[in-house]
Amino acid sequence: MFKAILTYDGTRYFGWQKTKNGPAIQGELEKAIALVTGESTMPEAASRTDRGVHAKAQVVQFALKNQVQPHRLQRALNALLPSDIRVLEMVLEEFHPTLDAKCKEYHYNLDIGPVQDPIRRLYSWHFYYPIDLVKMKIATLDLIGTHDFTAFSNIEEKNPICTVESIIFDGHFVVKGNRFLYKMVRNIVGTLVYIGCGKLPPGCIPEILQSKDRKKAGVTAPAHGLYLHEVFY
Repeated sequence: MFKAILTYDGTRYFGWQKTKNGPAIQGELEKAIALVTGESTMPEAASRTDRGVHAKAQVVQFALKNQVQPHRLQRALNALLPSDIRVLEMVLEEFHPTLDAKCKEYHYNLDIGPVQDPIRRLYSWHFYYPIDLVKMKIATLDLIGTHDFTAFSNIEEKNPICTVESIIFDGHFVVKGNRFLYKMVRNIVGTLVYIGCGKLPPGCIPEILQSKDRKKAGVTAPAHGLYLHEVFY
């Protein structure tokens, strides 16, 4: 079983999973593997990133019938993959990318101020309204721990219970937890930003969690500011 660590700029992709709507990371990797090895295989990822979301270290697993040296396969794949996708590491390892994952860490870039930094425009959310950073930091404390995060998911989930281990914010969000619901990180960021700018009152997080109502939380932050930073095993 091959374990690969991918990094990619998700700007022009429809997320990790293959779709008929447009190019996806899974599809590009699958095509490259087939060209190099002549084998058809379906790579599995540790997290299904959404359209426009980036990854610093996406963990991927796939199997091949024939023996191939990992470092040669890595080099060949990087020669064929689009320039916005790269294989950082490649090893032989028996594991399951999702079931064996202990926690995941996401980063979200926020560009605060009246004028957007053009260099960061594709990789951060420009929020030009004044925001209170202290209110946002205090609000993160109510999200730490094990909760029903139904109010922070854009779809109905079979299991909405998640444990958020930490949220660090210093103009840049670092969110770490055992698992995340659909668009949960982006909804957390949007809610904290709404608290910071006064659209939601301080201390509202417990009420939002208890309500299990997505409409009570803040906006879904744009996808292009989000990165899957690391998956821990």
